[in-house]
Amino acid sequence: MMRDRVAITLFEAVEGGYLLAFEASGDALNMAYHAIIWLDPWQRHWIYEERAWWIADDAITLLARRLPVVGEALASWRLRPIEPLEFLEGESWSARRRRIIHIPADVAAAYRRLGLAPGSPADAVKAARRALARREHPDAGGRHDAMVAINAATDTVLTWLSRRGETIRM
Repeated sequence: MMRDRVAITLFEAVEGGYLLAFEASGDALNMAYHAIIWLDPWQRHWIYEERAWWIADDAITLLARRLPVVGEALASWRLRPIEPLEFLEGESWSARRRRIIHIPADVAAAYRRLGLAPGSPADAVKAARRALARREHPDAGGRHDAMVAINAATDTVLTWLSRRGETIRM
């Protein structure tokens, strides 16, 4: 990789957005990081296990304006040939494709309120609620309406996850 250059190492569409990983060095690393952090928190989420960013559908073009390499990757992805049988062949079925799920709009909004990527598991939802409660609970100097919104978002997501069959431990 060349010095001070950004390279895309992963660009994949997932439900509600894109997974994006890149390599960069020098000033390019700082520029790429700031371009992502510039997005609103509900438009981006770092997925540690993937070493990738989840970028919301409505934010990918904003990011592409700030990072031309993202615009090139998006244009290339849109022009890719689609193989209709790729999901039927056992060898080509990837773990990422299995994660693509339909998330209702109210559940996606609840995930955003909690600062999580849509589809995050129940443990992450509960951890996000605890972290937000430490900051927003009225006993900690926060606002009552903010805490009500956090609790409602948590309930919405956990109810949806339980209907999908995920085991919820309290």
